[in-house]
Amino acid sequence: MCTHEPGSTGGRRRTGMVTGLPKLARALAGVAVLGAVASACAGQDEKEVLPPVVLGMLETTGPTYDDGQQQIFQVSREVRLPYRQPDDGERPRGEQDPYPRPPFHITTDSRVTLRYTLSNLDDREHTVQLLIDPWNEFVRYVPGVTTIRNDEVLPNFSGIERFVVLPPKGRVEGIITPDDMVELAIDLTVAMALERRPPDAAGQFGGPVLYNRTFNIQNRSSEPDPVLQDWMPRSRANIAAVIGFDVGLRTYAPAKVAVELVIDIEDLHGERVLIDGEEGRPVGRPGTVLTPPAGGPAPM
Repeated sequence: MCTHEPGSTGGRRRTGMVTGLPKLARALAGVAVLGAVASACAGQDEKEVLPPVVLGMLETTGPTYDDGQQQIFQVSREVRLPYRQPDDGERPRGEQDPYPRPPFHITTDSRVTLRYTLSNLDDREHTVQLLIDPWNEFVRYVPGVTTIRNDEVLPNFSGIERFVVLPPKGRVEGIITPDDMVELAIDLTVAMALERRPPDAAGQFGGPVLYNRTFNIQNRSSEPDPVLQDWMPRSRANIAAVIGFDVGLRTYAPAKVAVELVIDIEDLHGERVLIDGEEGRPVGRPGTVLTPPAGGPAPM
């Protein structure tokens, strides 16, 4: 563990999360994890550093989809961010569309940064999708699939997708910024509004089309979208924060790859984040699943 004095923001940081490591991840962790920890310790604002989340796919992993012509290979695991449940009397009351009630955890209370390292343990190049599917305190997003012409199955867009070409025995690093995480929270809110007030199923936007448009990486809430405007939140204030997510890896051929995530959470105010050793009940994974309607045309 390494500690530093808090930075000038006045917030509290927690860096890193850990879950059980698969066999591939254990083989990978020796060099890569040490590098991630050393990098995190170099900063001036970190309060503590923990091992990163690691997810691996083996070349023996079976396909999640196989129609005899196309195969899809995918692995995933949940990541629970260390937010706390509200104490008695703290839970907001009233109404706030599209949520069942006003959220306790909102995007302005914290800043979350994900730093990832994708590693290829094979001797051949692989194209890998890094997938992030968000949760807030009300729902968790499960994209599902769309059936298109000739009964071909196409996965719907995840909350965040990064396509990465990994060279043989290579590694690629990247970052998902706090702004990206706020955008993810807004997109999940729009998806909740779409479920609550569905578009005309007989029109051109039936099925999962608008959900895929919402989570399209090129579609940012900061730019007006005339198609989605009826479901966009009127204000960026009081947007339910992302309190956890499912991280996944997807390939279209057998591969031996892994991803490591180092998660930096800054508690800006309100004592919303549980630092190790603090008392409080952590927020669990929501039981309600939000999945786009089946069928319809291919994602936009």
